[in-house]
Amino acid sequence: MQAFTYFLIIYTGSALVGLSLLWFFYDRRDKRSFEANRRRKVFHCVRCGNLYSVRKGDVSFGEPCPECEYNNYELSF
Repeated sequence: MQAFTYFLIIYTGSALVGLSLLWFFYDRRDKRSFEANRRRKVFHCVRCGNLYSVRKGDVSFGEPCPECEYNNYELSF
């Protein structure tokens, strides 16, 4: 009977560890995805009206529009 108790404890513990590892993996993956989207800079072209975004960090000199190549500055909210 004691062997069954040890087996049950090990089985339950390994299931909890496995679920915790899955939770940790998916939580980190979702956080990386969210952070990548959060760091995007949004632009609105004043010449053609195109709305676009880039991932660059420094856009202090503006970013050219992919449609008409006009240099636009980041939107402020």
